Amino acid sequence: MNKLLLLLLLIPNLVIGGEIFINDQGIKIEYSKPSLSCFYDKEAYEGYLSTCLMLPNYEACGQAKYEMHICGDKEKVKQLQEKSK
Repeated sequence: MNKLLLLLLLIPNLVIGGEIFINDQGIKIEYSKPSLSCFYDKEAYEGYLSTCLMLPNYEACGQAKYEMHICGDKEKVKQLQEKSK
């Protein structure tokens, strides 16, 4: 039982990783890969993230925008899943 609990605690750390992107102004931005409720598209997420850079918590802002605009659109999620295959 203890091994199972330990494994469950480690899994989120393995899934969530660091990412780096450079925005249009050439600014290098490090962020944590988000835990989203739908399919993750790095390019789309970074686009939303770059619109939030002036805010103190830009990662939460980027994730919220992504989930509203991408995860809320079932057709977009299907397109991203097909694109990844």
